[in-house]
Amino acid sequence: MTTYGDEAHLRRLERTEIAAWIDFYRAASPASAAACGLGMLENDEAVAVRATAADVLGLNRAIGLGLERPASEAAIEKLVEFFVSERAPRFFVQVSPYADAEAGELLSAHGFRHYNNWVKLYRDTSPPPSVDTDLTIRRIAQDEAPAFGRIVAACFDWPQPTASWVADMVGRDGWRHYMAFDGDTPAATAALFVSDGLGWIDFATTLPEYRGRGAQSALLAQRIRDAAELGCEGLVVETAEDRPEKPAPSFRNQLRFGFEVAYVRPNYIYETTP
Repeated sequence: MTTYGDEAHLRRLERTEIAAWIDFYRAASPASAAACGLGMLENDEAVAVRATAADVLGLNRAIGLGLERPASEAAIEKLVEFFVSERAPRFFVQVSPYADAEAGELLSAHGFRHYNNWVKLYRDTSPPPSVDTDLTIRRIAQDEAPAFGRIVAACFDWPQPTASWVADMVGRDGWRHYMAFDGDTPAATAALFVSDGLGWIDFATTLPEYRGRGAQSALLAQRIRDAAELGCEGLVVETAEDRPEKPAPSFRNQLRFGFEVAYVRPNYIYETTP
């Protein structure tokens, strides 16, 4: 169910996320790509990205199925082969909100099952709420990329080699990377990617000892202001679905900052081993 914007707008939201993930994988140095087992498959039916050294669903997934063309058996078979050929233990396919009703049935027929839903949210670039924090928020330069990568990998519980890969994207065109500091000590991270007049935000992490001090609220506010400065129409973010049995604090924080639900996107998982 969609609640924000017309069809053309919502398709832009999906394409902006796809552009961000493609660029993240392209940012990897040869050493990072080899250490993380990176690969990418791009066609007009879906974009798939894999990191076979990391059993992390967010790093092993296909995005945009049904966005540009109706889902097909051939497309799904290509996706399965892309992951299974490199022994990815599991991955999921995220179905576009404009996929036809048969997409889920086709995935189920090929061994997928519905796993969960992620929520896409959107807001314009009107000023954010004021935030109180004793931490210092600033955009970082490439010499601070290793610390950014280490914090993201540690907080997301990603394998150690991913830290260098995350660091590789700092300084790339289209990106802005930020950290919150306690004095000179990095405490939290966040990123903004701009594509087609929209800002996509992710890589929001805070080290456990610094949580509860307003880092993420301050980083979110900074990115909203920067997106406005860059001429963006709005910002898009994805997060876990907020459910009574599994609350999603990130989702609630986004709503507090004026984001609205654009659509709920189902994720279908494929497990290559029992």
